Amino acid sequence: MSELTDLLSVTAQLLLGLALLLTLGHLLRARSLLERVVALEILSASTVGGAAILTLTRGESATIDLALAVALVSFTGAIAFGSFIERRRSDG
Repeated sequence: MSELTDLLSVTAQLLLGLALLLTLGHLLRARSLLERVVALEILSASTVGGAAILTLTRGESATIDLALAVALVSFTGAIAFGSFIERRRSDG
């Protein structure tokens, strides 16, 4: 890879790492269930993005499989949490 793509890859990884740390801090300070769910979705999206960057830089196809698995589990969890929150609001 060229120096420019290496620099862009490192920059993207650092920004994703910063996003993960900030989101983790927000997750720990979140008061409502909805805020926690959104923070977890951002964490999973950042994880998928990091795995995609690793796939591009290393050229390993196993990493993109991991990213797809995390994305599918995250989507399923978001649907389950949304259903739970909707039922909770309609009951109360």
